[in-house]
Amino acid sequence: MSTLNSDKDDPVVEQALRDGELHKALLDHLDGGIYMVDRNRRILYWNRGAEQISGYLAQDVAGHFCQGDLLMHCDGAGRGMCGKGCPLLTTMVDGSPREHTLFLRHRHGHRIPVRVRARAIYDSSGAIIGAVEVFEQLTAPAAIDRRPLNEHGCLDPLAEVANRAYGEFKLGQAVDVMRAFGITFGWLAVELDDVDKLEHRYGHGLVDAAVKMMARTLDSNLGPLDSVTRWGRTEFRIEVHSCWGQGLADLTAKLLALARASNLEWWGDPVRVTVSIGGVMAEPGDSSESLESRVAGVLAKSRSARSSQGADGPSNNDFLKLGDERCLP
Repeated sequence: MSTLNSDKDDPVVEQALRDGELHKALLDHLDGGIYMVDRNRRILYWNRGAEQISGYLAQDVAGHFCQGDLLMHCDGAGRGMCGKGCPLLTTMVDGSPREHTLFLRHRHGHRIPVRVRARAIYDSSGAIIGAVEVFEQLTAPAAIDRRPLNEHGCLDPLAEVANRAYGEFKLGQAVDVMRAFGITFGWLAVELDDVDKLEHRYGHGLVDAAVKMMARTLDSNLGPLDSVTRWGRTEFRIEVHSCWGQGLADLTAKLLALARASNLEWWGDPVRVTVSIGGVMAEPGDSSESLESRVAGVLAKSRSARSSQGADGPSNNDFLKLGDERCLP
């Protein structure tokens, strides 16, 4: 308190305290994302943490409505939250604070998990005049996680996840661990749909952008011990560490929903990119080759089913055995 009083005669400090610039500077130096909206959910303030997490700069979003085509929050099932389920909207209605785990759409199209906290903003008379949302990314940025892979030539330069040589090595390790210690794992195959159609309409660059976007969506929504590998031009493999069938089924459903909720802006045109997913549980007699053969077959079935049922058809859950009491989430 004495420090504040001693600085009171400083006109710079006095002005900063009066017009809020000091408070803004403090908020801008926080790692977490913070943004404020008025009653119409028009964005009034967007800090540097929000820029770093979302990819949107303050000048990109200032004056825009948060329920537009910016963050487009969704839940784990891919359901949009910008309508009646919007935490900011409901908080401004009843004044109650709210916390949720949601998935925001990054500027580059992929989905990342965030913990959001919404609070109402009141004026001097106690009326709600807006709301503030604080959000934090729930996974470490890929650039940090993947630095050792890049240094040793194990990173795919486009997708920025493990390349196939490293992924095959990791698969062999997982099989060896299962044989030695009985720690089972899941093996997922993910492939972009309708690649030829996308390339014919938008060109090779769009496909590359879709691969990068999908890699980020997958990588951002896995457990800390799971790993994603770019397996082919538009294919990925995911090792899901120490799981049972139900957990693998739940993860597959979540990844499929988030993949559907991801989309690209390509020369101003929103492009929806979907995937087919299939998975198998590793079994005691499996080798790397047998696992890959089995998951390729399941992926083919999933791709065929989605071709006949449309983009919103199910993934293939043949790996989930009915009545398996070990199948815990």
